[in-house]
This record gives sequence, C-alpha cells and structure tokens, in this order.
Amino acid sequence: MTVYNFKRIVAESCPVLLACAMIGLFAGLFLELNVERLGFVALMMVPTINGLGGNIGSILGARISSALHLGAVEPRIRGQAVLRMNVAASAGSSITIFAVASVLFFFLAGAFGATPLEAAKFSASFLMAGVVLTVAVMLMTIAIAFISFRKGLDPDNVVIPVVTSIVDVLGVICLISAIQIIGV
Repeated sequence: MTVYNFKRIVAESCPVLLACAMIGLFAGLFLELNVERLGFVALMMVPTINGLGGNIGSILGARISSALHLGAVEPRIRGQAVLRMNVAASAGSSITIFAVASVLFFFLAGAFGATPLEAAKFSASFLMAGVVLTVAVMLMTIAIAFISFRKGLDPDNVVIPVVTSIVDVLGVICLISAIQIIGV
C-alpha cells in the first residue's frame, strides 16, 4: 500500500504554495507601509514574532493532522480530549516562550538606549502581540486542518504552509496594534 502519492502531493501543494506566496507578498507590503511606525527595536521583533507564531501553528498543525489521519481526532470541536490537550500544551508553550522573549526584548531595548519605561513598553507590546497571535494561530490552525480534511485534502499538504504565511501578516498586525495600544 502506498502511503504517499506523488501526484496528489504536487496537485495539492502547488496551489497552496502559490497562494502562500501571494500572502507573503502582502505581508511584505504591509510591513513596508508601516515600517516608519516601528522603531529599530520593534523591527527586530518582527522576525521573532512571525517565527514563533509560525512554529506554534506548525507544531499544532502537525499534531492535528496526524491525529486526524489516525482517527484520534474528528473534524469537530466538541468532545475532543486529544484536541484539547494539544491546544492546552501549545498555549502553555507559546505563552511561556513569548514571555521569555519579551524579557529579552526588555534588555535589548535598554542596550540600544531605551529608557526603562520605553523598554518595558517594548516588552509589554511584544508579550501582548504574542498572546493575541497565539489565540489567532490556534483557532486558524484548527479551522484549516478541519476544513482541509473535510474537503478530502491531506492536511499535511495544506496546514503548515497556509498557517505560516498567514502568520507573517497577523504577526505584523498584532505587533503594530500592540505598539499603538501600549504607546511605544
């Protein structure tokens, strides 16, 4: 029995990757249009928040995809102990790593001449953006995995590329929004 089908992987992956390229272009354009709003330290936060958000979504997406293939999870929200456990573990890991990274940005901002108050605002902005992004990424990952599975697509071909591309846009939006709310 063939587990992987070359034609299916290519047929499902190519349109998804093309759409992801378009999303990536939009993310770059959005960042370019907002680069003046971000200071030097905030610009350093962009790859970090996008990378962490994409990693969180990728890990959760891989786990959900595997669980769907194994029948351990059905494409529905309620009554899914395996899904709940994976979401809780992803949330705990995510909040922990965003908190640690926000402390690092506090010290980094200080090293680049920010006052303690400014450094605290950068740190709080990153943490706030990370928490909001975590919720969005988890909801989006579950939705994309379930929808692709229900439509007969292999979630392994769809979830991770779509999630990481959308995170590139959402990460910047969350970061800019948090910076404006906190008032850096």
